[in-house]
Amino acid sequence: MGRALARAEKLGIPSFSVTRQGFHGVVANAFAALGFSREASQFVFPHSMFLPASDLAPIQHNIDQIVKGLTEWNPELETRGAHASAAKVKVQGRDYQETIVNLNNLFLRNLWSDGLPFQAPTEERVAWLLTGADLPRETVVGAGIVLPRGGMATIESLAIALGMAGGRPEYMPVLIAAVEAIIDPGFKQQIMNATTCSVYPAAVVNGPVAKQVRINSGYGALGPDPRHPAGACIGRAIRLLLMNVGGSLPGSGTMAIFGGPGRYASAVFAEDEDGLPSDWEPLSVERGFPRNSNTVTVFNCAGASNINIIAKAQPPMEQSMTNILDGYAGYMSIPSINSLEGAYTPGQDAGLLLIPRCVAYDLSRAGWPKTRVKAHLFEKARIPDSPALRWDLEWRVAKGVMPPEAVRYPYPLAMTSEDIRIVVAGGEQSGHSYWMQHGSSSAVPQTREVKLPANWEELLKKADEDLGPNPDL
Repeated sequence: MGRALARAEKLGIPSFSVTRQGFHGVVANAFAALGFSREASQFVFPHSMFLPASDLAPIQHNIDQIVKGLTEWNPELETRGAHASAAKVKVQGRDYQETIVNLNNLFLRNLWSDGLPFQAPTEERVAWLLTGADLPRETVVGAGIVLPRGGMATIESLAIALGMAGGRPEYMPVLIAAVEAIIDPGFKQQIMNATTCSVYPAAVVNGPVAKQVRINSGYGALGPDPRHPAGACIGRAIRLLLMNVGGSLPGSGTMAIFGGPGRYASAVFAEDEDGLPSDWEPLSVERGFPRNSNTVTVFNCAGASNINIIAKAQPPMEQSMTNILDGYAGYMSIPSINSLEGAYTPGQDAGLLLIPRCVAYDLSRAGWPKTRVKAHLFEKARIPDSPALRWDLEWRVAKGVMPPEAVRYPYPLAMTSEDIRIVVAGGEQSGHSYWMQHGSSSAVPQTREVKLPANWEELLKKADEDLGPNPDL
């Protein structure tokens, strides 16, 4: 609503926002994204006024404020706005340790940090990171605007975020591709960043670049792992960019009620392409890219569940595999009421199912190509019929946000079986898989190609000198 009002103000249309207590920062960010000052034309009312059957008298008592907002508020567009680069800061201390402490404290006071200690994004460090991109530092990345504040994603701003996260130049191509995907309009980044749901981006990397920069696809794929530091650094850089450029700060730019560990470093990992059966295509191929393409695919996630199914493949194989997949379907169905939009949003994923390579091989040997697995899960993984589900779906139809023909009981997680996303990762053992449920928006996964700079081999050689031999090559 805030962005719609801001556009109306920009066009000279009188408009006013009646804002719930706690959401005034979100509205202010929407105005700032379009170049206005953060002083939005709004009046903040208490939470209680927005409850069912509540007393609306506060509106009548404050009608003068509303009239004033509609008739007198006349802000000027700021020439610098949210798209301007911040000035450099200088921090001093008696020694290196004190200087780093002072730097971290300064960033906390200015709301530039995620709360964890970070490395100084000095001019020298940022210049070093920029060697990982064959683009000028002022180049705008993808669609450019990072919402809800509307700051501009540039190669330099990505390098600054990566520098704070302790990243390296060879991580830049993956970070650039991930940010391009996240700020694509189809990913609904404003909803992801501003919503009350505790969502975060998950990025799956395909192609040789994953091994080259040490992104994990095996044991502990989601981290932590000192042998594969890239995923954590890139994921944290994404979060810092969403906070510092996009204004996704708790209680103002984002109303995520709980936040959570997934918001510190997102979830950046690789698909175990070496562990794919011959009749299983990698995610990148499913997304329309040739085999061995370097790609990043981003998903909107809101929590995850470990799937503890220790049943082994045993004769009769058909029934054994069916039992395992039915178990997966049960895990997928329960938490997925969070993604009701999936069954009427073309291309929206139901969530992301991670399975280890041995399970994929067992399925393949038993005559289950990935397409058949997806079809089975599409039919079996459905939200059970219940009064709560019926109330929710009826409410959506009544509000006009959901077409009546989309209502079904039990309720599917997606429109088609192709929207059931399966990625092989996590090592060679069986017994556990992982379900990453879709977040609270109609976000559609986005895939971008990772474009390598001309000095790629030099960057990898330097990484081997600094970090030791690459364990994956």
